[in-house]
Amino acid sequence: MCLPHAGGAANFYHSWARWLPDGVELLTVQYPGRQDRIGEPCLSRMDDLAPEVVAALRPWLDAPAPLVLFGHSMGAWVAFEVALRLETSLGYRPLGLLVSGQTAPHLPPLREWPGDTDEELFAELRRLGGIDMESIEHPDLRELVMPAIRSDFQLVRDYPPRPPRRISAPIVALNGTTDPDVPLDQVDAWRDATLGAFRSHVFPGGHFYLTEHETQVADEVTRTLRWLTGDEEPAVPRPTRTP
Repeated sequence: MCLPHAGGAANFYHSWARWLPDGVELLTVQYPGRQDRIGEPCLSRMDDLAPEVVAALRPWLDAPAPLVLFGHSMGAWVAFEVALRLETSLGYRPLGLLVSGQTAPHLPPLREWPGDTDEELFAELRRLGGIDMESIEHPDLRELVMPAIRSDFQLVRDYPPRPPRRISAPIVALNGTTDPDVPLDQVDAWRDATLGAFRSHVFPGGHFYLTEHETQVADEVTRTLRWLTGDEEPAVPRPTRTP
């Protein structure tokens, strides 16, 4: 199951369906307040969003196939909170958690998040890249997309660092080498969020490295799924750094 970044939507992951291994079903989360859920109120608190995702997942928890969570940027934190709630509230252990382009949730932010004005949020989106700014800046579209963008950034700002909480599922952390907000040592701090195995892998590129190098990311995610299921050890050793 894939969870989008701040300002993102479920269709960000739709192209992944063509390269996932046979037998893997792609589930993508559509947060409220965008695209086909545009009429629903946005959720700006993690304690509201994560339980909603857990509730939406319930029909799949009894399926014979195991569940793997993938989240990019804000989605990495949402995926972690979902995995935590699945284990503590429902006794369900996901097969694994893949986190991308995000620091570990127990670390303090490296800088202040942008304010709520359109100009501040647009500047942040331009800086991070990965979003079609021309469409967002169109006056008619802006009115539709800005509530979700404001809500997502509010969620990120209000998500507090706290002492490490650990899930039992393995964590695999992915990151771009030139991501301005996610230093590699902070990526490795995700090892403190699991009681299980931890691996990390870096790719060339910035915050949206996964769109710049989709083929390489596809190969790595496929190897990771095979490793998690015990079908095959990764063909290429992942560089794992010690903190």
